[in-house]
Amino acid sequence: MKRYFIVNEFFGIRVYDSIKKKEFYFAKEEEDKIKSLLNGDYNLIDNRLENQMSAPLKISMNLTKKCNLRCKQCFSDSGTIKAKELTTQEMFKLFDDMQKYGTFFICLGGGEPFTREDLFDILEYGNKKQLAISIVSNGLLLNEQIIDKLNKENIDTLWISLDGLEKNHEFLRGKGTFQKALDAISLISRKFTRKKAIRISLNNKNIGEYKELIKIAEENNFDLIRFTPILSFGRAKQEDLTITQDQYIDFINKIKQVESKIEIVYPTKPNKDKFWVGTNGFGCHCGKEAVWIDEIGDYSPCIFYGPEYTLGNIKKDDYMELWKKSLFISNFKGNEVCLNCKNYKDCRGGCRFRVLEAFGNFDDVDPLCPLRRNLIKNNP
Repeated sequence: MKRYFIVNEFFGIRVYDSIKKKEFYFAKEEEDKIKSLLNGDYNLIDNRLENQMSAPLKISMNLTKKCNLRCKQCFSDSGTIKAKELTTQEMFKLFDDMQKYGTFFICLGGGEPFTREDLFDILEYGNKKQLAISIVSNGLLLNEQIIDKLNKENIDTLWISLDGLEKNHEFLRGKGTFQKALDAISLISRKFTRKKAIRISLNNKNIGEYKELIKIAEENNFDLIRFTPILSFGRAKQEDLTITQDQYIDFINKIKQVESKIEIVYPTKPNKDKFWVGTNGFGCHCGKEAVWIDEIGDYSPCIFYGPEYTLGNIKKDDYMELWKKSLFISNFKGNEVCLNCKNYKDCRGGCRFRVLEAFGNFDDVDPLCPLRRNLIKNNP
């Protein structure tokens, strides 16, 4: 079994290291040098497309609707299984296609992934296909035996969702859930051997608690904490949780000043690795570098766009044809404000769902633009 995968792309090559679960990007002029350094220990994948990625870099996936909680902000409206979900064999077929065409990263959420009885069969097969699999969990079902099994399957990242300190977390997730989440974080800190991460959905209740949340991650020796503004979708649409532009700008300005021993990720933080950004079309990575698959196999550029943007289903449709549909529907024209902004490569124009919800199109300026460029546009 070869360790590396080289994928030909319009800008050069991608190199995936299946041991370290990392991907690296190189321009065309570096291709021969990189191949020589790898000394034949690679598989070559060539589905190169003009000015677009040859396959998704990452898949985000709702593995099940089943969940042990009924969180008020759940974007997928999870709780109980409502339709026939993907079978174990259908998940295996997805992993086969991912490896074949050069998609190496998948993040499994829900619902609660640990409610699926076949989860470890799925993880074992993904490990055999050399994929980097991450799991997002509320943490309540974790124990030492499960962590040991996750370590055996070489899981890339284990994410725990935390929605603020005790009052705010339990307002959304239920009484007693905060301490259980902390217990899970402590268990992961002691036992899990790969990347440990906390994800925070920023809302108008927890936005002032970021320092304390970072401290929790630091004290438990986590690798990463990520802050993402909550979106008005699913059950969250029934709650008054979204943040204002002023709150967002204040948060971004403050989080930039925080020094930490762990990685802090927020929407406008630059990603210098993806040097081609801006040459593969306007807008965020959704539909152009990443896609979403739900628990029944429906495929879309982004789940937040809504069911009208479902492009097909992996049970019956070809992997690459779905990807090409995604590239086509995500070919936004953009706007002069964003396209002429020196910060475009940092934020990529912001969230296209927020634009769709606010203006009914994908091309306008993000309502949460941290530079207030939307106000400049609307009031020249």
